[in-house]
Amino acid sequence: MSREGKRAARSLAAVLVFTGVAGEPVIAQEPVYVRRLVLPVSGDQIGYPQGVTADPHTGEIFVCDSRVNRILIFDADGLFLYEIPGGDTFAAPQDVAVDPEGHLVVTASRDRDRALVELDFDGLFRRVIQVFGLPEGAAEPRISSLALSPTGDRLYLLDPENLRVWIASREGEVTGSIDLAAGLTPKEASEMIPGHVDVYGDTVLVAVSSSSQIRMYDLDGRPLRQVGIRGTARCTLAFPTAAAMARDGELVIVDQQRMLIMRWNPETNRCLGEHIGLGDAPGYLYYPMDLALDRSGRLVVSQGFEGRVQMYQGMTPAPAAAAATR
Repeated sequence: MSREGKRAARSLAAVLVFTGVAGEPVIAQEPVYVRRLVLPVSGDQIGYPQGVTADPHTGEIFVCDSRVNRILIFDADGLFLYEIPGGDTFAAPQDVAVDPEGHLVVTASRDRDRALVELDFDGLFRRVIQVFGLPEGAAEPRISSLALSPTGDRLYLLDPENLRVWIASREGEVTGSIDLAAGLTPKEASEMIPGHVDVYGDTVLVAVSSSSQIRMYDLDGRPLRQVGIRGTARCTLAFPTAAAMARDGELVIVDQQRMLIMRWNPETNRCLGEHIGLGDAPGYLYYPMDLALDRSGRLVVSQGFEGRVQMYQGMTPAPAAAAATR
């Protein structure tokens, strides 16, 4: 079957899932454990799932297994589809984004350095995206996390080396940036630890883990608000590493230090609930790293412990994600 044919078949399967053939999306707000994502070959396990992304168009789940140098792809129900092996093309992938055409942009190692690698729908190498047009005095960027605009025309590149999110064209030309260290003293900036950058609808979410914050921006990088109350008590953030956006702008946040999922109202900066929590039994969390929320309300959380990637249902997806079509 051609690449176009496979893409159409997978898109059709996703449409069937999301229009009720596999059941109407659950809209309760309590995440309920569904399954752990596993591979079909006995003894083959996910090594270190550093990043996880849900394709907003098909619901497919992409897992960056940095330890085994591969990208794993699962369907919207968490069932394995296939893997994209690394090698000369890329190694140790950290994060991946998917555009409306099904092309992947991966931040990974290549030729012993960090690089942005673009792959086609079948995982075949297309090109290395070179970032250029940086302001004078900027250090060589080392991208740790990335996201794409809904139309796929802009990249959002989290660069801990410069403490910025670079906003760039698909060719790699920097057209703007988000200065994460703005207003900080040099000491405060030197201690900053950012997490993941994600885009949901017209909102850019950046986890600033060391500041116990999720920062929100529009697609042009203009600040909207900051979310989070620092602490280790109930309904506070200790070390958030990633966030997703659900219905009415509600945030779903994974906290690596408190090892749980939180729901948060960004307009009031109010915690709405804590879920899941610490444990090594199925469904529980132990040092989670990343999460993704798909358009049907399925939540996927990755963690280094045992290479677990776990799926939950019951969240309410954002309307912008639910309306996406391909």
